[in-house]
Amino acid sequence: MGRLNGDGTIVAPRPCWEGVYGVSDIHSPRYLGLYRESLGRVIDLRILILAGDIIDKGRYQWFKPVIDEALSRFPHARIIGVYGNEEYEEARVHLSMYPSVEWLDDTYTVVDMNSCSLAIVGTTGALDRLTRWQRRNKPELAGVYRRRPKVLARLIGVARREADAVVLVSHYALSRATITGEPRSVWPELYSYGMERLLAEAKPDAAVHGHAHKGRPYATVSGVPVYNVALPLTRKLTRIVGRIGLDLFL
Repeated sequence: MGRLNGDGTIVAPRPCWEGVYGVSDIHSPRYLGLYRESLGRVIDLRILILAGDIIDKGRYQWFKPVIDEALSRFPHARIIGVYGNEEYEEARVHLSMYPSVEWLDDTYTVVDMNSCSLAIVGTTGALDRLTRWQRRNKPELAGVYRRRPKVLARLIGVARREADAVVLVSHYALSRATITGEPRSVWPELYSYGMERLLAEAKPDAAVHGHAHKGRPYATVSGVPVYNVALPLTRKLTRIVGRIGLDLFL
């Protein structure tokens, strides 16, 4: 896909963003059928970003059909994931055993896109307020969430020196604009203002998140394209295009 030239020919997307798609909140098996249908409407997938809550309630056995379906259609695709709140800690041991999936947990990876390199910085993200369960069982997460934007800012800086473009991937939401539609009373348990400020300051070329099933699929924060790829919201895989290629899709 791309925009049309004046003579009617198609301008191809810039190499860093060719075939990059994101999806989250499959909650397999709940939305597995919709996920299959969505994959069937894509023809050029090269990188599949899984932005968390791929399984439902830690049931790791339901991760296999998600991966099998993607690789049966796109056997050479690079699959990169971050953990969501439904990927319970005990399930992550099993999920990490899939050799075809690269998990990012406050880490980054660089993908060679032929004439362009794309760095993907991945994290579960942060919240402004712990959920009731977290307050009861994991109160230490409050400190993790406070520190995480600074950790990610450093990672984005390092990744930018190694790659032509950088995308930040979080499970928890990254923008008030993309959680609009959710009840305002729960916004602090959906996203972090510190993470939104990170976008404005660190300026990744694109940002991807999930978690907000009733939010909005797209917004910009200080010029950074922000994609909410929650499958119950988008009903499809979301094509990811960063600032350096966004004009080609307008």
